[in-house]
Amino acid sequence: MRKITLLLIGVTFLVSCGNNKEEQMLYDYQQKNAKSLNFDLEDLNFEIDKVEKVADIKASDSLKVLKVKLAEYWTKNPEQSLIDTLNFEYVKNVLNKSITQQDTLYKSYQELVLSAIRRNDISSQYRYKRERDNAMDEKLSNQKTLIEIESLEEYYNQLADKPDSILSTKFTAKYSQNNPLLGNTKQTFEKTFYTNSEQTEFVKTESNEKE
Repeated sequence: MRKITLLLIGVTFLVSCGNNKEEQMLYDYQQKNAKSLNFDLEDLNFEIDKVEKVADIKASDSLKVLKVKLAEYWTKNPEQSLIDTLNFEYVKNVLNKSITQQDTLYKSYQELVLSAIRRNDISSQYRYKRERDNAMDEKLSNQKTLIEIESLEEYYNQLADKPDSILSTKFTAKYSQNNPLLGNTKQTFEKTFYTNSEQTEFVKTESNEKE
């Protein structure tokens, strides 16, 4: 009986050690996807060819991306000089000034609307209403953008406190599996995977195939 128990423990150990950490993360990620389609990876002849680490993605890398996002609020295709010099405080000040101006315009046009109503000037009434509504739309749009900028700034400051912290690790993987939607045709995939900050699981993937 003791020999049987030891044998079972040994088999369990060998099975659990069949995949290294990265391969197990890939298996778990693909299994989750398969389960969402009511399939099981074990039935799809899943085979891992390789899983290779590419690089750690640090907070300092994301800081650069966030500065680009900030500049994109300013212009569609920002030049590097703008990305390097534009700061959150300046953008927030511009937005706050615009919000104040649009609020003043809204109130002014509202007074003109009321005046046109008193004069029974239908044409002016509709014209001032359009201008008033445009001012309100612009104000609300700027307020929405301001909230987004403030959220972006908060995240930027959090990352700036620990620029060397690892946010994710990038891997490339090559694997194959049957596709039950194509008559169980065997397909091979090469994709990029990203881990969570703890490097315990894959949370995002990108195809390496060029469209």
